[in-house]
Amino acid sequence: MVNVFSAGQELVRWEVTAISDEGPYRLSVTHAGGAIVEYFQSVAAALKRERELEVLFTGSRATYEPLAMAVGR
Repeated sequence: MVNVFSAGQELVRWEVTAISDEGPYRLSVTHAGGAIVEYFQSVAAALKRERELEVLFTGSRATYEPLAMAVGR
């Protein structure tokens, strides 16, 4: 799962990938200053953390919920 969001004039790319068929899952957030990489036992936990990081990058201006989009809400 890959997506991008705007943080000011910067595009920030995030990706959740499975390390194996049943996890763990790696969240990678790439921005102008480098990358943040974290590991989670579930996709839901990785998407929750992505949302937290996105809020930090955008100053609470995010307009969608990645977890809700992933599960079709």
